[in-house]
Amino acid sequence: MTESELLRQLYYSDDEVHAATARDYKATEKVLLIALKDDAAWVRLDAARNPNATERVLLKALRDKCRDVRWAAAKNPNATEKVLFMALKDKYWVVRSSAAKHKNATEQVLVMAVTDQYWCVRKSAAQNPNTTERVLLMAVQDEDPSVRLAAAQHPNATEQVLLDVLGDEHQYVRRSAASNPNATERVLLMAVQDENLDIRLVAVKHPNATENVFRQAAIDENRRVRQAVAHSDKASTIAKIVGALGG
Repeated sequence: MTESELLRQLYYSDDEVHAATARDYKATEKVLLIALKDDAAWVRLDAARNPNATERVLLKALRDKCRDVRWAAAKNPNATEKVLFMALKDKYWVVRSSAAKHKNATEQVLVMAVTDQYWCVRKSAAQNPNTTERVLLMAVQDEDPSVRLAAAQHPNATEQVLLDVLGDEHQYVRRSAASNPNATERVLLMAVQDENLDIRLVAVKHPNATENVFRQAAIDENRRVRQAVAHSDKASTIAKIVGALGG
């Protein structure tokens, strides 16, 4: 259908026709803007979901009285930084959380999201694949342990992020830092001296464990940690002997 034909359909009295028009893959910005004026919320919802929705359409949808329409706008794949910033100001956390999860979220958007009043929004920011060290360093200081855990588990976590996490009060958060694939020698040396046995074992068995980590673990007070060194394929002969003798 052409734009003119689609526009004509929006003046029919049938809501189903309006909805079909709002969903149409050929709908233009003009068509979608008119659809957003429809009395039926589900028509406006379809317009906000349309993959052709432009920034202008999405910004208008974010001013809709219906939460679901605003939610759809925040989730639309075409959402720009401007759209996401506006979504983060919405009174409903589900709209804000969708903005924090969005694949187009920039560092600036995520910095705003990670300071949200609601923990779910902050957690979404900490889990976003686009999250940077700056955002993660903010997340590890969060009052909610689930947000800190998300930062500890993030594939973008840097050495500094993981070191900060290893000072956490909750052992399961620290354990996630010790098991993170990005853990460096410095991180593992700190983890292998943790008060929690399980965290020390995780550090010894980490693929990135170095000779310095093994030597520290070889003099551990716990037999299981020392044995982990003695049975490691990566530890040096000296570290293995020390670990075995200590056991």
